[in-house]
Amino acid sequence: MKHILFLLCLMACCHLDVTSGSSSPDFAALSVSTTPGVVAVAPAEKGANPVAQMAGYVKDSVVRTVDGVGLLWKNYGRCNEIRAKQRDHRERLQEQWEMEGSMTKEQVKEKLKTINGGISYDEYAFLIKGKEDRGKLMNVGFLMWGAPRYLPYALMFYPDMLPSPFSPTKGGAGRETVMEKISRQRTHAVIKTLINLENEAKAVPALAKINIFGKKKQELRMDDMQKLGKNAAQIFATPGAYGTVGAKMCLDNLDHLIYQQDEFSRSEKRLVDVPKAILTGVTLAVDGPSPLNNFLPNFMRRGKVISHIKKISDGDEFLVGEAIDLSTIGSAHLFEACTERFIGGPGRSDDELRESLGEWLKLSVVQPTARVQETGQFYNSNMAYLALLCYFGLDASRDARSTSYLPRLLFQGQKKS
Repeated sequence: MKHILFLLCLMACCHLDVTSGSSSPDFAALSVSTTPGVVAVAPAEKGANPVAQMAGYVKDSVVRTVDGVGLLWKNYGRCNEIRAKQRDHRERLQEQWEMEGSMTKEQVKEKLKTINGGISYDEYAFLIKGKEDRGKLMNVGFLMWGAPRYLPYALMFYPDMLPSPFSPTKGGAGRETVMEKISRQRTHAVIKTLINLENEAKAVPALAKINIFGKKKQELRMDDMQKLGKNAAQIFATPGAYGTVGAKMCLDNLDHLIYQQDEFSRSEKRLVDVPKAILTGVTLAVDGPSPLNNFLPNFMRRGKVISHIKKISDGDEFLVGEAIDLSTIGSAHLFEACTERFIGGPGRSDDELRESLGEWLKLSVVQPTARVQETGQFYNSNMAYLALLCYFGLDASRDARSTSYLPRLLFQGQKKS
Protein backbone atom coordinates (compact mmCIF):
# COMPACT_ATOMS: atom_id res chain seq x y z
CA MET A 1 0.00 0.00 0.00
CA LYS A 2 2.81 2.39 0.84
CA HIS A 3 4.34 1.75 -2.58
CA ILE A 4 1.09 2.72 -4.30
CA LEU A 5 0.80 5.92 -2.26
CA PHE A 6 4.42 6.79 -3.05
CA LEU A 7 3.80 6.16 -6.74
CA LEU A 8 0.77 8.45 -6.83
CA CYS A 9 2.58 11.21 -4.92
CA LEU A 10 5.60 10.93 -7.23
CA MET A 11 3.35 11.21 -10.28
CA ALA A 12 1.71 14.28 -8.77
CA CYS A 13 5.08 15.86 -7.99
CA CYS A 14 6.21 15.29 -11.57
CA HIS A 15 3.00 16.93 -12.71
CA LEU A 16 3.53 19.85 -10.35
CA ASP A 17 7.07 20.60 -11.45
CA VAL A 18 6.31 20.98 -15.13
CA THR A 19 3.74 22.54 -17.41
CA SER A 20 1.11 19.84 -17.61
CA GLY A 21 -2.11 18.76 -19.17
CA SER A 22 -3.52 16.19 -21.54
CA SER A 23 -2.47 15.72 -25.13
CA SER A 24 -6.15 15.91 -25.99
CA PRO A 25 -8.18 18.74 -24.42
CA ASP A 26 -11.35 16.60 -24.43
CA PHE A 27 -9.64 14.01 -22.24
CA ALA A 28 -10.00 14.93 -18.56
CA ALA A 29 -6.70 16.23 -17.23
CA LEU A 30 -5.46 18.46 -14.44
CA SER A 31 -5.67 22.13 -15.27
CA VAL A 32 -6.09 24.99 -12.82
CA SER A 33 -5.11 28.08 -14.75
CA THR A 34 -6.82 30.38 -17.20
CA THR A 35 -4.69 29.02 -20.05
CA PRO A 36 -5.98 25.60 -21.25
CA GLY A 37 -3.63 22.78 -20.41
CA VAL A 38 -1.30 24.91 -18.25
CA VAL A 39 -0.99 24.47 -14.51
CA ALA A 40 -0.25 27.74 -12.78
CA VAL A 41 2.32 27.38 -9.99
CA ALA A 42 2.96 30.55 -8.04
CA PRO A 43 6.65 31.46 -7.87
CA ALA A 44 8.29 31.48 -4.47
CA GLU A 45 8.33 34.90 -2.91
CA LYS A 46 11.62 36.40 -1.88
CA GLY A 47 12.34 35.74 1.78
CA ALA A 48 9.34 33.43 2.19
CA ASN A 49 9.31 30.97 5.07
CA PRO A 50 10.88 27.65 3.88
CA VAL A 51 8.62 25.66 6.21
CA ALA A 52 5.53 27.33 4.74
CA GLN A 53 6.81 26.68 1.22
CA MET A 54 7.35 23.00 2.00
CA ALA A 55 3.91 22.71 3.59
CA GLY A 56 2.32 24.34 0.55
CA TYR A 57 4.23 22.03 -1.79
CA VAL A 58 3.12 18.93 0.12
CA LYS A 59 -0.47 20.17 0.20
CA ASP A 60 -0.48 20.83 -3.55
CA SER A 61 1.03 17.39 -4.21
CA VAL A 62 -1.64 15.65 -2.14
CA VAL A 63 -4.45 17.63 -3.81
CA ARG A 64 -3.11 16.87 -7.28
CA THR A 65 -2.71 13.21 -6.41
CA VAL A 66 -6.36 12.99 -5.36
CA ASP A 67 -7.52 15.00 -8.38
CA GLY A 68 -5.41 12.91 -10.77
CA VAL A 69 -6.77 9.62 -9.43
CA GLY A 70 -10.30 11.02 -9.63
CA LEU A 71 -9.78 12.05 -13.24
CA LEU A 72 -8.42 8.63 -14.15
CA TRP A 73 -11.54 7.05 -12.67
CA LYS A 74 -13.80 9.56 -14.44
CA ASN A 75 -12.11 8.83 -17.78
CA TYR A 76 -12.50 5.10 -17.17
CA GLY A 77 -16.22 5.59 -16.56
CA ARG A 78 -16.66 7.49 -19.80
CA CYS A 79 -14.76 4.78 -21.68
CA ASN A 80 -17.25 2.25 -20.31
CA GLU A 81 -20.12 4.40 -21.59
CA ILE A 82 -18.55 4.53 -25.06
CA ARG A 83 -18.00 0.77 -25.10
CA ALA A 84 -21.65 0.30 -24.11
CA LYS A 85 -22.68 2.30 -27.19
CA GLN A 86 -20.50 0.04 -29.31
CA ARG A 87 -22.09 -3.08 -27.83
CA ASP A 88 -25.57 -1.72 -28.56
CA HIS A 89 -24.52 -1.03 -32.14
CA ARG A 90 -23.15 -4.56 -32.56
CA GLU A 91 -26.31 -6.08 -31.11
CA ARG A 92 -28.46 -4.17 -33.61
CA LEU A 93 -26.25 -5.33 -36.48
CA GLN A 94 -26.36 -8.89 -35.21
CA GLU A 95 -30.16 -8.89 -35.13
CA GLN A 96 -30.29 -7.38 -38.63
CA TRP A 97 -27.88 -9.93 -40.13
CA GLU A 98 -29.59 -12.87 -38.44
CA MET A 99 -32.97 -11.72 -39.79
CA GLU A 100 -31.51 -11.44 -43.30
CA GLY A 101 -30.11 -14.98 -43.04
CA SER A 102 -27.28 -14.31 -45.50
CA MET A 103 -24.59 -15.40 -43.01
CA THR A 104 -24.15 -18.22 -40.53
CA LYS A 105 -23.86 -17.53 -36.79
CA GLU A 106 -20.10 -18.14 -36.95
CA GLN A 107 -19.72 -15.68 -39.84
CA VAL A 108 -21.77 -13.09 -37.98
CA LYS A 109 -19.66 -13.54 -34.86
CA GLU A 110 -16.40 -13.13 -36.81
CA LYS A 111 -17.65 -10.05 -38.65
CA LEU A 112 -18.82 -8.41 -35.41
CA LYS A 113 -15.26 -8.56 -34.06
CA THR A 114 -14.19 -6.00 -36.70
CA ILE A 115 -17.04 -3.57 -36.01
CA ASN A 116 -16.13 -0.42 -34.07
CA GLY A 117 -19.04 1.71 -35.19
CA GLY A 118 -21.87 3.38 -33.34
CA ILE A 119 -19.61 6.15 -32.00
CA SER A 120 -18.09 9.37 -33.30
CA TYR A 121 -14.39 9.81 -34.05
CA ASP A 122 -13.99 11.98 -30.95
CA GLU A 123 -15.35 9.10 -28.86
CA TYR A 124 -13.10 6.66 -30.68
CA ALA A 125 -10.04 8.85 -29.93
CA PHE A 126 -11.12 9.09 -26.29
CA LEU A 127 -11.43 5.31 -26.09
CA ILE A 128 -7.93 4.81 -27.51
CA LYS A 129 -6.53 7.39 -25.09
CA GLY A 130 -8.13 5.60 -22.17
CA LYS A 131 -6.65 2.29 -23.29
CA GLU A 132 -3.19 3.88 -23.50
CA ASP A 133 -3.58 5.43 -20.03
CA ARG A 134 -4.49 2.10 -18.47
CA GLY A 135 -1.48 0.49 -20.12
CA LYS A 136 0.80 3.25 -18.86
CA LEU A 137 -0.59 2.92 -15.33
CA MET A 138 0.08 -0.82 -15.37
CA ASN A 139 3.62 -0.27 -16.67
CA VAL A 140 4.41 2.32 -14.02
CA GLY A 141 2.92 0.08 -11.34
CA PHE A 142 5.03 -2.85 -12.54
CA LEU A 143 8.15 -0.68 -12.56
CA MET A 144 7.29 0.53 -9.07
CA TRP A 145 7.05 -3.07 -7.88
CA GLY A 146 10.02 -4.49 -9.79
CA ALA A 147 12.51 -1.62 -9.82
CA PRO A 148 11.34 1.19 -7.51
CA ARG A 149 14.80 2.75 -7.26
CA TYR A 150 14.90 3.40 -11.00
CA LEU A 151 11.39 4.85 -11.28
CA PRO A 152 12.40 8.50 -10.58
CA TYR A 153 15.05 8.32 -13.30
CA ALA A 154 12.58 6.75 -15.73
CA LEU A 155 10.12 9.59 -15.06
CA MET A 156 12.91 12.12 -15.52
CA PHE A 157 14.05 10.83 -18.93
CA TYR A 158 10.67 9.60 -20.21
CA PRO A 159 7.83 11.71 -18.71
CA ASP A 160 5.40 10.49 -21.41
CA MET A 161 5.22 7.17 -19.56
CA LEU A 162 2.70 8.77 -17.17
CA PRO A 163 -1.08 8.62 -17.75
CA SER A 164 -2.52 11.76 -19.33
CA PRO A 165 -3.83 13.40 -16.10
CA PHE A 166 -0.22 13.42 -14.83
CA SER A 167 1.65 13.67 -18.11
CA PRO A 168 3.45 16.94 -19.00
CA THR A 169 2.84 18.56 -22.36
CA LYS A 170 5.59 19.55 -24.75
CA GLY A 171 6.39 23.23 -24.91
CA GLY A 172 5.46 25.90 -22.40
CA ALA A 173 4.60 29.50 -21.80
CA GLY A 174 7.11 31.90 -23.31
CA ARG A 175 8.76 29.10 -25.30
CA GLU A 176 7.71 27.01 -28.29
CA THR A 177 4.18 25.85 -28.84
CA VAL A 178 3.55 22.12 -29.06
CA MET A 179 3.43 22.18 -32.86
CA GLU A 180 6.55 24.34 -33.16
CA LYS A 181 8.55 21.94 -30.99
CA ILE A 182 7.31 18.88 -32.87
CA SER A 183 8.11 20.54 -36.21
CA ARG A 184 11.66 21.39 -35.16
CA GLN A 185 12.38 17.97 -33.69
CA ARG A 186 11.00 16.11 -36.69
CA THR A 187 12.96 18.26 -39.10
CA HIS A 188 16.12 17.36 -37.23
CA ALA A 189 15.08 13.69 -37.34
CA VAL A 190 14.66 13.90 -41.13
CA ILE A 191 18.09 15.47 -41.60
CA LYS A 192 19.78 12.90 -39.35
CA THR A 193 18.07 10.08 -41.25
CA LEU A 194 19.22 11.37 -44.64
CA ILE A 195 22.79 11.72 -43.34
CA ASN A 196 22.73 8.19 -41.91
CA LEU A 197 21.36 6.76 -45.16
CA GLU A 198 24.14 8.40 -47.15
CA ASN A 199 26.74 7.10 -44.69
CA GLU A 200 25.39 3.56 -44.96
CA ALA A 201 25.71 3.78 -48.74
CA LYS A 202 29.28 5.14 -48.72
CA ALA A 203 31.05 4.24 -45.46
CA VAL A 204 31.83 0.69 -44.31
CA PRO A 205 30.99 0.21 -40.60
CA ALA A 206 33.91 -0.53 -38.30
CA LEU A 207 32.48 -3.91 -37.25
CA ALA A 208 31.95 -4.92 -40.89
CA LYS A 209 35.67 -4.38 -41.59
CA ILE A 210 36.53 -7.01 -39.00
CA ASN A 211 34.42 -9.67 -40.77
CA ILE A 212 36.63 -10.56 -43.75
CA PHE A 213 34.08 -13.10 -45.02
CA GLY A 214 31.18 -10.63 -45.22
CA LYS A 215 32.69 -8.21 -47.71
CA LYS A 216 30.42 -9.23 -50.60
CA LYS A 217 27.28 -9.02 -48.47
CA GLN A 218 28.30 -5.57 -47.23
CA GLU A 219 28.86 -4.36 -50.80
CA LEU A 220 25.39 -5.56 -51.84
CA ARG A 221 23.87 -3.79 -48.86
CA MET A 222 25.68 -0.57 -49.71
CA ASP A 223 24.45 -0.85 -53.32
CA ASP A 224 20.88 -1.21 -52.05
CA MET A 225 21.31 1.87 -49.88
CA GLN A 226 22.69 3.78 -52.86
CA LYS A 227 19.62 2.86 -54.93
CA LEU A 228 17.36 3.94 -52.10
CA GLY A 229 19.16 7.27 -51.88
CA LYS A 230 18.88 7.84 -55.64
CA ASN A 231 15.15 7.08 -55.58
CA ALA A 232 14.69 9.61 -52.79
CA ALA A 233 16.81 12.17 -54.65
CA GLN A 234 14.66 11.69 -57.75
CA ILE A 235 11.56 12.67 -55.80
CA PHE A 236 13.32 15.67 -54.28
CA ALA A 237 14.48 16.92 -57.69
CA THR A 238 11.18 16.44 -59.53
CA PRO A 239 9.34 19.76 -59.97
CA GLY A 240 5.95 19.80 -58.26
CA ALA A 241 6.67 16.61 -56.27
CA TYR A 242 5.20 17.80 -53.00
CA GLY A 243 2.02 17.00 -51.13
CA THR A 244 -0.08 14.19 -52.58
CA VAL A 245 1.85 14.15 -55.88
CA GLY A 246 5.11 13.40 -54.11
CA ALA A 247 3.44 10.80 -51.89
CA LYS A 248 2.14 8.94 -54.96
CA MET A 249 5.62 9.00 -56.50
CA CYS A 250 7.05 7.57 -53.30
CA LEU A 251 4.52 4.73 -53.25
CA ASP A 252 5.07 4.03 -56.97
CA ASN A 253 8.81 3.66 -56.39
CA LEU A 254 8.11 1.07 -53.69
CA ASP A 255 5.25 -0.64 -55.52
CA HIS A 256 7.12 -3.97 -55.71
CA LEU A 257 7.53 -3.95 -51.92
CA ILE A 258 3.90 -3.01 -51.22
CA TYR A 259 1.99 -5.22 -53.69
CA GLN A 260 2.71 -8.72 -55.00
CA GLN A 261 0.84 -11.75 -56.27
CA ASP A 262 2.05 -14.07 -53.49
CA GLU A 263 1.42 -13.53 -49.81
CA PHE A 264 4.08 -11.56 -47.98
CA SER A 265 6.32 -13.39 -45.53
CA ARG A 266 6.28 -12.58 -41.84
CA SER A 267 9.67 -10.85 -42.07
CA GLU A 268 8.39 -8.66 -44.91
CA LYS A 269 5.32 -7.71 -42.91
CA ARG A 270 7.49 -7.03 -39.85
CA LEU A 271 9.80 -4.71 -41.88
CA VAL A 272 12.88 -6.79 -41.07
CA ASP A 273 14.75 -5.64 -44.19
CA VAL A 274 14.08 -1.93 -43.64
CA PRO A 275 17.38 -0.05 -43.07
CA LYS A 276 18.23 0.75 -39.48
CA ALA A 277 18.61 4.45 -40.30
CA ILE A 278 14.95 4.71 -41.36
CA LEU A 279 13.62 2.88 -38.30
CA THR A 280 15.77 5.06 -36.06
CA GLY A 281 14.53 8.22 -37.79
CA VAL A 282 10.86 7.28 -37.50
CA THR A 283 11.31 6.36 -33.82
CA LEU A 284 12.98 9.71 -33.21
CA ALA A 285 10.14 11.52 -34.98
CA VAL A 286 7.51 9.68 -32.93
CA ASP A 287 9.10 9.91 -29.48
CA GLY A 288 11.27 13.00 -29.86
CA PRO A 289 14.88 13.09 -28.67
CA SER A 290 15.34 10.68 -25.79
CA PRO A 291 18.56 9.29 -24.30
CA LEU A 292 16.94 5.85 -24.12
CA ASN A 293 16.50 5.65 -27.91
CA ASN A 294 20.27 5.61 -28.40
CA PHE A 295 20.53 2.31 -26.50
CA LEU A 296 17.54 0.50 -28.00
CA PRO A 297 18.36 -2.56 -30.13
CA ASN A 298 17.03 -2.47 -33.66
CA PHE A 299 14.28 -5.07 -33.07
CA MET A 300 12.82 -2.87 -30.31
CA ARG A 301 12.83 0.17 -32.60
CA ARG A 302 11.10 -1.90 -35.25
CA GLY A 303 8.50 -2.98 -32.69
CA LYS A 304 7.81 0.63 -31.71
CA VAL A 305 7.41 1.64 -35.35
CA ILE A 306 5.02 -1.25 -36.05
CA SER A 307 2.99 -0.40 -32.93
CA HIS A 308 2.68 3.21 -34.11
CA ILE A 309 1.64 2.02 -37.58
CA LYS A 310 -0.97 -0.29 -36.03
CA LYS A 311 -2.42 2.59 -34.05
CA ILE A 312 -2.85 4.90 -37.04
CA SER A 313 -4.01 2.11 -39.36
CA ASP A 314 -6.79 1.21 -36.92
CA GLY A 315 -7.80 4.87 -36.89
CA ASP A 316 -7.79 4.96 -40.70
CA GLU A 317 -9.96 1.85 -40.88
CA PHE A 318 -12.42 3.46 -38.47
CA LEU A 319 -12.56 6.73 -40.41
CA VAL A 320 -13.07 5.01 -43.77
CA GLY A 321 -15.19 2.07 -42.59
CA GLU A 322 -17.61 4.28 -40.66
CA ALA A 323 -17.59 6.97 -43.39
CA ILE A 324 -16.73 9.68 -40.87
CA ASP A 325 -17.18 13.20 -42.20
CA LEU A 326 -13.80 14.86 -41.55
CA SER A 327 -15.51 18.23 -41.09
CA THR A 328 -17.12 16.87 -37.90
CA ILE A 329 -13.76 16.19 -36.24
CA GLY A 330 -12.84 18.88 -33.73
CA SER A 331 -9.64 20.88 -34.00
CA ALA A 332 -7.95 19.09 -31.09
CA HIS A 333 -8.51 15.58 -32.42
CA LEU A 334 -7.77 16.71 -35.96
CA PHE A 335 -4.43 18.09 -34.80
CA GLU A 336 -3.67 14.88 -32.91
CA ALA A 337 -4.60 12.64 -35.85
CA CYS A 338 -2.44 14.62 -38.28
CA THR A 339 0.47 14.77 -35.84
CA GLU A 340 0.44 10.98 -35.48
CA ARG A 341 0.70 10.69 -39.27
CA PHE A 342 3.46 13.35 -39.57
CA ILE A 343 1.07 15.57 -41.52
CA GLY A 344 1.27 19.34 -41.46
CA GLY A 345 3.06 21.74 -39.19
CA PRO A 346 2.85 25.29 -37.83
CA GLY A 347 0.60 27.69 -39.68
CA ARG A 348 -1.73 25.05 -41.10
CA SER A 349 -5.44 25.77 -40.91
CA ASP A 350 -8.02 23.12 -40.02
CA ASP A 351 -9.17 23.05 -43.64
CA GLU A 352 -5.63 22.30 -44.83
CA LEU A 353 -5.24 19.55 -42.25
CA ARG A 354 -8.58 17.99 -43.20
CA GLU A 355 -7.64 18.04 -46.86
CA SER A 356 -4.27 16.41 -46.16
CA LEU A 357 -5.87 13.80 -43.89
CA GLY A 358 -8.42 13.00 -46.61
CA GLU A 359 -5.61 12.48 -49.15
CA TRP A 360 -3.78 10.28 -46.65
CA LEU A 361 -6.88 8.08 -46.24
CA LYS A 362 -7.16 7.69 -50.03
CA LEU A 363 -3.53 6.57 -50.30
CA SER A 364 -3.53 4.29 -47.23
CA VAL A 365 -6.96 2.63 -47.32
CA VAL A 366 -9.31 3.59 -50.17
CA GLN A 367 -7.04 3.04 -53.18
CA PRO A 368 -5.25 -0.08 -51.80
CA THR A 369 -8.61 -1.70 -50.94
CA ALA A 370 -9.92 -1.08 -54.45
CA ARG A 371 -6.71 -2.41 -56.04
CA VAL A 372 -6.69 -5.58 -53.94
CA GLN A 373 -10.33 -6.30 -54.80
CA GLU A 374 -9.69 -5.67 -58.49
CA THR A 375 -6.37 -7.53 -58.96
CA GLY A 376 -6.33 -10.04 -56.10
CA GLN A 377 -2.86 -8.90 -55.07
CA PHE A 378 -1.59 -8.95 -51.50
CA TYR A 379 -1.01 -5.62 -49.76
CA ASN A 380 1.82 -4.99 -47.30
CA SER A 381 0.15 -2.25 -45.29
CA ASN A 382 3.09 -1.84 -42.88
CA MET A 383 5.47 -0.99 -45.72
CA ALA A 384 2.95 1.40 -47.28
CA TYR A 385 2.37 3.18 -43.98
CA LEU A 386 6.10 3.41 -43.32
CA ALA A 387 6.63 4.99 -46.74
CA LEU A 388 3.83 7.50 -46.14
CA LEU A 389 5.17 8.41 -42.70
CA CYS A 390 8.64 8.99 -44.12
CA TYR A 391 7.39 11.08 -47.01
CA PHE A 392 4.94 13.28 -45.08
CA GLY A 393 7.53 13.83 -42.37
CA LEU A 394 10.02 14.97 -44.99
CA ASP A 395 7.42 17.08 -46.81
CA ALA A 396 6.53 18.89 -43.57
CA SER A 397 10.19 19.57 -42.78
CA ARG A 398 10.86 21.32 -46.10
CA ASP A 399 7.70 23.43 -45.85
CA ALA A 400 8.39 27.16 -45.60
CA ARG A 401 6.39 27.26 -42.36
CA SER A 402 8.56 24.66 -40.64
CA THR A 403 9.98 25.85 -37.30
CA SER A 404 13.48 24.59 -38.08
CA TYR A 405 14.53 27.42 -40.40
CA LEU A 406 18.34 27.09 -40.43
CA PRO A 407 18.56 23.81 -42.40
CA ARG A 408 16.05 25.14 -44.92
CA LEU A 409 17.88 28.45 -45.38
CA LEU A 410 21.21 26.64 -45.72
CA PHE A 411 20.11 25.00 -48.96
CA GLN A 412 18.10 27.95 -50.22
CA GLY A 413 21.28 29.81 -51.10
CA GLN A 414 21.76 33.43 -52.06
CA LYS A 415 19.48 34.64 -54.82
CA LYS A 416 20.68 37.33 -57.24
CA SER A 417 18.24 40.09 -58.06
